[in-house]
Amino acid sequence: DKKCKHIISCQLLQDSIVSQSDIEQTQQPKICPKCYSTTIIKNGFRKIKNGTKRQKHSCKQCKYRFILGENGFSNVTSDPRIISESLNLIMSGMSYRNVTSHIHSTHQVKISHPTIVNWVKKYTNLIKKYVETFNPELSDVWSLDEMMLNVKNTKKTGKGFHDWLWSIIDPKTRFLIATEVSKKREIADAKKIISSGKKLVSQNPNYILTDCLNSYQAAKIDEFQNRTAHIKTKSLKEGFVNRPIERYHNEIREKLKSRRGLGKDESTQNFAELYKIHHNYVRPHMGLNGKTPAQAANIDLNLGHDKYLDLIKHASKKPNFVNNLGKRIEMVTIINEGDSIKVTPTGWIQKHTWREINDIFRLYEFSWLSNGNNGCWMKLLS
Repeated sequence: DKKCKHIISCQLLQDSIVSQSDIEQTQQPKICPKCYSTTIIKNGFRKIKNGTKRQKHSCKQCKYRFILGENGFSNVTSDPRIISESLNLIMSGMSYRNVTSHIHSTHQVKISHPTIVNWVKKYTNLIKKYVETFNPELSDVWSLDEMMLNVKNTKKTGKGFHDWLWSIIDPKTRFLIATEVSKKREIADAKKIISSGKKLVSQNPNYILTDCLNSYQAAKIDEFQNRTAHIKTKSLKEGFVNRPIERYHNEIREKLKSRRGLGKDESTQNFAELYKIHHNYVRPHMGLNGKTPAQAANIDLNLGHDKYLDLIKHASKKPNFVNNLGKRIEMVTIINEGDSIKVTPTGWIQKHTWREINDIFRLYEFSWLSNGNNGCWMKLLS
């Protein structure tokens, strides 16, 4: 059947709408991440595993090709929601292979278990560097304890294959301050966990609670001298135990029971760091009225329902003038001229908005060069 031009145009419009719906939407500013130029063009697509397409771009200034995907997920071919779901499942106690089976049966997406191992390593390091920049408001008491972890591929220690997990927690906010993995329980190992805790808080504690392990007493003297009181907890019969830290270690024992231990020393440290993030920022606590320890320590990141997804997005944001401009980026044109960055307004800007933009550029050492209607902000590159 012959079709008139009107029917053909309607069919083409419908096909273009359907194809546009398959493209992943992002709120990222359309700017080159290498030279910060706004002179970019579209340059093909990358198809990810759920069938969605990601728009590729090319910069006219530096010829750099890139994808403006979500923060932290631009270079992966999997759906960000699947990655965050995998991290949640790992922290709930599932093995890597069981997580791959769950993802395949739920989302019809095939992912190998080494891929999930790489996700855990990559995003643990990313989030760890981000959250260590915060200064939690804690009490003046530290609870310290150590627990044994079964590790399959490690050097034999004593009668078995295991590592020791050391942890410091604030009993009031349940905030986990530091965690370390070692092969033994000697004085040097106890000093290492205390030293790690001192680096991550603004002031030393007045009291530390430990069990009767002798390594704590010597490490406390070396790290705090006599400015911190050392309280040794005793058995349940004595009526005084180190409950908050023991509760945390019991959570880890519960998660690892179905996995029958961890793989090797490196994966043990990664698991300890990721569970620290999970405990502080993801898991709400009934003892804190549904808050996370980070919120109880006055660190509120406004995380949504998918906390891992939001944490990765926050951790991937680099502090630069582009992120601070936000939607104001549409009001300027940025050109990298090799030895300098030139920013010109695209048109008339309201006075209060111009002041906001000017303050942001001044913060990043830009200077306003007035030249009538051709004024611009300029920054020399070293």
